[in-house]
Amino acid sequence: MANTIQKVLSQKIMPFARTLMGSKDLSIVLFIIIIMAIIIVPLPSHVLDFLLSISLALSVLIILMALYIDKPTEFSAFPTILLIVTLYRLALNVATTRMILAEGYNGADNVSSIINAFGRFVAEGNYVIGIIVFSILVIVNLIVITNGATRVTEVRARFTLDAMPGKQMAIDADLNAGLINQEEARARRESLQQEADFYGTMDGASKFVKGDAIAAIIITLVNIIGGFLIGVFEYNLSIAQSAQTFTILTIGDGLVGQIPALIIATATGIITTRAAKSSDTSFASDIVTQIVGNSKILLIVGFILCMFALVPGLPISLGFVGVFFFLIAWLGSREDSKSFFHIIESWLDKYLNIKTQSPTKPTTTATPEDIERHKKQKEQKSEEEIREQEEAMLNEALKVEVLEIHLGYSLIKLVDVRQNGDLLERIRSMRKKVASDYGFLIPQVRIKDNLNLDPNAYNIILKSVVIGSGSVMPDKMLAMDTGMVVDKESIEGIPTKEPVFGMDALWIDISQKDDAAIQGYTIIDPANVITTHLTELIKEYAEEFITIDEVKTLMNKLANRYPTIVSEAQNISLSTIKKVLQSLLHEGIPIRDMITILESLVDVYPVLQNDIDSLVEQVRARLSRTITDLYKSDDNILKAMILSARVEQFLFGKLKERALLLNTDESEALSDAIATQAHILSERGIVPVVLLVDYRLRKGIANLTEQYRHKHKTLSNVVVLSNAEIDTHIRYELLSEVDIAL
Repeated sequence: MANTIQKVLSQKIMPFARTLMGSKDLSIVLFIIIIMAIIIVPLPSHVLDFLLSISLALSVLIILMALYIDKPTEFSAFPTILLIVTLYRLALNVATTRMILAEGYNGADNVSSIINAFGRFVAEGNYVIGIIVFSILVIVNLIVITNGATRVTEVRARFTLDAMPGKQMAIDADLNAGLINQEEARARRESLQQEADFYGTMDGASKFVKGDAIAAIIITLVNIIGGFLIGVFEYNLSIAQSAQTFTILTIGDGLVGQIPALIIATATGIITTRAAKSSDTSFASDIVTQIVGNSKILLIVGFILCMFALVPGLPISLGFVGVFFFLIAWLGSREDSKSFFHIIESWLDKYLNIKTQSPTKPTTTATPEDIERHKKQKEQKSEEEIREQEEAMLNEALKVEVLEIHLGYSLIKLVDVRQNGDLLERIRSMRKKVASDYGFLIPQVRIKDNLNLDPNAYNIILKSVVIGSGSVMPDKMLAMDTGMVVDKESIEGIPTKEPVFGMDALWIDISQKDDAAIQGYTIIDPANVITTHLTELIKEYAEEFITIDEVKTLMNKLANRYPTIVSEAQNISLSTIKKVLQSLLHEGIPIRDMITILESLVDVYPVLQNDIDSLVEQVRARLSRTITDLYKSDDNILKAMILSARVEQFLFGKLKERALLLNTDESEALSDAIATQAHILSERGIVPVVLLVDYRLRKGIANLTEQYRHKHKTLSNVVVLSNAEIDTHIRYELLSEVDIAL
C-alpha cells in the first residue's frame, strides 16, 4: 500500500505540482477555477475549514506585504489581488451559508470547526455578544477604514494624474541638466506612468472592499433569519434552540469572513495613505523611527502620564507607562548632543567634576626670524610688472565671453569643491548632454562673482547681455509644488517661484527634505536650479552658439570620416550652412545628423541657391526620422492635431511665397484657436502638442505661433510639423481639429 501511494505521488502528483509551480499563470487560473467550484459544489466540513484557513493566511500575507514594500507601486498587482481575494471570500460566504442552512441543525461541529471556534471563543458562546462584536467589526470596517481608504484613493488618483505634467517637466529638466541619462529618464517616465495607472486602478478596486463589507451584513441577516426559520419549521427545533444554534454559527461565519476583510481593508488603507520614500529601511521600520524619533515629545508624554498617576483615583499603571516613555526617550537620544538627557549629563559633569577638563592646545607665536622672512617675501613690484598687470586688466575688460554666470557672494560656495560645491561638475555634465542631444558643443561657461548682485542672486549672460536671472538660497532646498502636495500647511518655508518653469515653490531647510518629499513636493538643490535654468536658456538661444567658426569646426571633424561629402559641401558657403543650422536649432531640431544635413544641401543647393527657407524645409524633410523620434510618445505613436479643411483652404488663399498674409483679426483668431486646442491636449498630459499641417503652410504657421507666444503661454508647447517631416513607418493619431469661423 505504501509503495502504491509513493508511486502515485512520484509519477502523478509531483510532476503536476512542478508544472504548476513553473507556470505561475496556471496557478492563478487554478485559483479562479477553485473559486467557481466553491460556489457551485457543496463542500465537506474539513475542506471548508482548510479554505477558510487559506482566507485568513492570505489576509495576513497581504497586510505584511503592504508594510514591507518600499513604495506602493512595487505592489502593482494589489488592485487585481484585491478583486480576486474579495471574490474568494464571497465564494466562501456562499459555501458557509449553504453549510449552515443544510447542516446547522446537526450541530456546529458538522458545519465547520473554525466557524464553531470563532462563534464559541470570540463571542464566548453568547449570540448577543457575538452580534455586538460582529456589528462593531462591520462598523469599523465599513465606516472608518473602508470609507477612509476609498476617499484617500480617489484624491490620490486625481492628484497623481494632475501632477503628471509637472513631474514630466522635472524629469526633462534633470535630463537636460545632464543629471540623468536617457535610460534613467525613460525608467522614471515609466515609473511615473506606472504610478498613475496604479492609483487609477486602486480608485476602482477600493470599491470592492466597500461592497464586501455591505455584502457581509446582508449575508449575516439572511443566515440568521433563514437558519432560524429552517430550524423551527423544517427540523422542529425550539425557538430558543434554533436561535442559539444558527445565530452562533452565523456570527462565527461572519467573524471568520469579517476579520480577513478588516485586515485587507487595513492593507488597502496602508497602501493608499503611505508616501513613496526612498529609504534603506522598510515602511514598518520608518513608522517606528518617526514615532519615537523625537525624544522631546516622548518626554512630555511620559511627564503627563506620571502626573496623571499622582491624581487620586487614577490607576498607578499610568506611571509605569510614563516611565516606559522616559526609557524610550533616553534610548533614542543618546547620540543627540542637544537632547535633554545630554544637557543633564553635561550639567552633572560641570558641577560635580565627573569628567576632567580637556587640555587646551598651546598657542603659537611668530618668531623674529619668521617676521623677517615674511617681509622679504613682500617685495615691491617693478613698474614694468605693474604696467603688464594693468594691460592684462584692460584686455580682460574688453574681452567678450560667450557664456557667463555671475553669482552673488553667498553663492560662491556652490562652486567651491572644499565646501562640497558641485556646480562646476553639473555644468560639465550639462555641456556633454547638450552636445549629445543637439550636435554642437557650447563654449566653456565662465563663472564669476559679482558684488553688485544681491548675495543670493545669479545672472546668466550670453555675449555680455543678461538672458536670465534668478535667486537661490545656498543652504536650503527648493520644494516645488507639482500638484501632488497633500498638506501645504505642514511644511514651513519661504514662498517663491521656481525660476525655470514658474511653479509655486518653497525654500525649506535641508532637515525638512524628507518630510516635504512625503507631502508630495519635488525637491531640487540650488545648484540643480541654476543648471536647469542654464540648460533651458541654452536650448532657447541654441542658434546663437552656431557661428561660422563653429560650422567650420563641425565640418573639419566630419571630414575625417566622410571626406567626400565634406568636399562636395565646399561649394556651399559657410554662411548658408550656418543659417540652415541656426534655423533648425531655432525650432528645436538637433543638428547631430550632420551627414544627412550636408547631403540634403548638396542635392538641392544647385536649384534653390540662397533661398534659405526652402533649403531648411528640404533638410527638415530629410530629417523626418529624427523629427518623428523627437516628438513621438512613449508608445511609438505620434499624437497630433490638424487644421480643419475649411481653415486649410482659407490659408492657402492667403499664402504667398511661403508667407501667410493675414490681417490682425485673422492672425489672432487662428492663434486663439490653436492655443485653445493645445490647452485641452496639455490638460490630458500631451506635451509638446504637435500641429500637423501641409508643408507649404508649415513655416507661416510656425512664425504665427511664435509671434503670439506672449499672449498664449500654451503656444510655447506647440510644435508645427509638416506631413513631409513625418516618418512613413510611424503610427500617428489625430486627437483634435483646429477650426475658426471665417
